[in-house]
Amino acid sequence: MKFFILGLLCATAFNISLAQNGYGSAGAYDRTTNLPRDKHFFVLPPNTFWNKVQWKDSIYEFPEFQPGKLELSTGFIPSHHPLLNYNIFLEFVEIKQDNGQVFPLSNPSEVKTIWIGDHQFIYTPSFGYMEIILEGKVSVAEKIEMRAVFELSNGTKYLPPPTDVRTAVSKSTRYYWPEKNYYIFTDRSHVHRAAALQKIIPRQKSKIRGFVKNHKTDFMKKEDILDLVSFCNQEL
Repeated sequence: MKFFILGLLCATAFNISLAQNGYGSAGAYDRTTNLPRDKHFFVLPPNTFWNKVQWKDSIYEFPEFQPGKLELSTGFIPSHHPLLNYNIFLEFVEIKQDNGQVFPLSNPSEVKTIWIGDHQFIYTPSFGYMEIILEGKVSVAEKIEMRAVFELSNGTKYLPPPTDVRTAVSKSTRYYWPEKNYYIFTDRSHVHRAAALQKIIPRQKSKIRGFVKNHKTDFMKKEDILDLVSFCNQEL
């Protein structure tokens, strides 16, 4: 009986931990597997490098590398248009060279804006790469982030440590899945999570509260955030 209660407490704690770490509510998880429902997983077996698995070529945001453009922090725009793509698994922009080799974009903090085809990206030290999906006095950016759950050989699952190095091997089975999160900013050097909108434009706090209440705004839904920020830009 004691072991049953202990196991129940551990499972509950695991689900609560998932929710507290931004993985959604505990109810969105399968009680049998302790993994999110309705997610496509990138499974990395024990002692395996990510670039040795079958899905290594399907973790890019775009089907193929596209001609890109870089605007440096100095305002200079090189005339060369490298082939670029966003690696969702590793969460960085990659460049494909003429010989087919792929390398991560170096010194991203020195780049103001990155275009991959018609898609505009920025880089911030705090949140990494994100795509601008609405520009205005208040802008909105979308970031695809990888979440993960690790599993030991005995079936025990746990959240990844802060030191999770995805390019290294692990004795655990690793389950990764992408999630979209949304950020707002009036100044690219100060980017905030979408729910902090009231903080960055305090003069509109009461109007924002009213809009959120009347429209039942969900800060995890792209359409809701775009509607709210568009409303704020009109008011500004």
